[in-house]
Amino acid sequence: MHIVVRRSGGLAGTSRGWRVDTESRDDPDAWYDLVGALPREEPVRRRRAVPDDFTWTVTVARTTVTIPGSQLDGPWAALVRRVRDEGDPD
Repeated sequence: MHIVVRRSGGLAGTSRGWRVDTESRDDPDAWYDLVGALPREEPVRRRRAVPDDFTWTVTVARTTVTIPGSQLDGPWAALVRRVRDEGDPD
């Protein structure tokens, strides 16, 4: 399974990205567990915009969600953190 995380916005308005192919990792089952814990409904409801907030775009297989940084929490935050920590720059 391919997972791609992109971060854009912030004060400088720059973009960065990371990617992981879970099948090439030592622990693909742990990745599947992490993805399995993601909520199936829309991850966030729009709230008032936060100036200079990051926007996170997460693609898991063929599903893409976009989450404002101020609302990135729970299983989505755990997935983003792990992809950033262990993934390759994209």
